Amino acid sequence: MDKGKKLKLVLIGAGIVACMGFLLVVTLSGGSGLVYYYTVSEFQELSGAKDGGIRINGKVEAGSILRRTTGMDVRFNVTDGRAVLPVEYHGVVPATFVEGADVVVEGGLRQDGVFEAKNLLAKCPSKYEAAAKRGEKNPHADARADGI
Repeated sequence: MDKGKKLKLVLIGAGIVACMGFLLVVTLSGGSGLVYYYTVSEFQELSGAKDGGIRINGKVEAGSILRRTTGMDVRFNVTDGRAVLPVEYHGVVPATFVEGADVVVEGGLRQDGVFEAKNLLAKCPSKYEAAAKRGEKNPHADARADGI
């Protein structure tokens, strides 16, 4: 066998071993290693430990934000339209955190059923969503590819 064929076989073998290793890691993690965050409904359907390191995405439910007059504590509900989850967070609240905002909370579920968030991320609405609320047209809505 010449060196070119040996090198090809070694590379193919290394690729197969790498793929098998990846599949093993995904299998042992229960597939959860591929999920960046859960919806509220998916989180409530989870079995097993829910006490830390879990990210949940949803919208801040209207009328649910309760801020303490002193400190940085905030309590609110996150919803995905099907399920609702009460959340408590202690820390600096992003300026974009408002009713109806998309949020990602990271933390775990307490014994009392409240999700204790260690991190709170509030997504900014795009400039096109804001324009639509003002009744303006999205400038790219009718754009067509010009073959560029």
